[in-house]
Amino acid sequence: MGKDAPTAADHLGQDFYKTIPQDEPFKSTTVRSILKSFRWAPFLPVTSDSSMLSVLLLLSKYRLRNVPVIEPGQGTIKNYITQSAVVHGLELCKGRDWFDCIASKPISVLGLPFMSSDEVISVQSDDLILEAFKEMKDNQIGGLPVVQGTQKQIVGNVSIRDIRHLLLKPELFSNFRKLTVRDFMSTISTSQNIGKAVPAITCNLESTLGNVIETLASKSVHRIYVAGQAGEVIGVITLRDVISCFIYEPPNHFDDYMGSALKEMLNQ
Repeated sequence: MGKDAPTAADHLGQDFYKTIPQDEPFKSTTVRSILKSFRWAPFLPVTSDSSMLSVLLLLSKYRLRNVPVIEPGQGTIKNYITQSAVVHGLELCKGRDWFDCIASKPISVLGLPFMSSDEVISVQSDDLILEAFKEMKDNQIGGLPVVQGTQKQIVGNVSIRDIRHLLLKPELFSNFRKLTVRDFMSTISTSQNIGKAVPAITCNLESTLGNVIETLASKSVHRIYVAGQAGEVIGVITLRDVISCFIYEPPNHFDDYMGSALKEMLNQ
């Protein structure tokens, strides 16, 4: 096998996908060793007696994507509370005064998007798809807007989950080293039994938070891009951002509730 994955893939062709699990480091890599590398997403369970405020803070301010629920005094996991589940739950609160008071406001009034247009990481449609996945890995993000031109007009979306297509349908992507993002999205969209590419979901600065929540929930997506008048990307709103609009952290909340050591770890 070659010294790096691209060289090995060129040499082995489709057999690369059969050979890779038998070679190091993949052969001896365990789930435990992988988990240890994800310091930015620690395992922090709560019990059924924990406050929902703590869960929402973990899912928003402290950037956890899911929170395990365990039996008090035991190590058994009963379930998980995810960011998606919380946003779906918020969507069901439509009509309640506390929800409508916040959700009726334009996102710009609420300070959304939290990141500026210069902070949005995107990928050009003629970039290589492997570079797009590397960008997501390096920046620990789950998706990228696909743009074209110097004005960064949004034309699509690539999610980290889309990498499964390269692994599960190698016959469709035998030239994956030279595959552009545009061609990758086109192949996913036109091939049967492979799933559909998720198009870029957008809103504008005049959209209300309620509109954003309804779109995120109905489309089952993790992010919505904020587009300018010319269709350019000017921001992104994530599930975490939406949850943040409904809560605040009381002084010393985690110090009193779970101990100062936990907050120290979360802030690392």
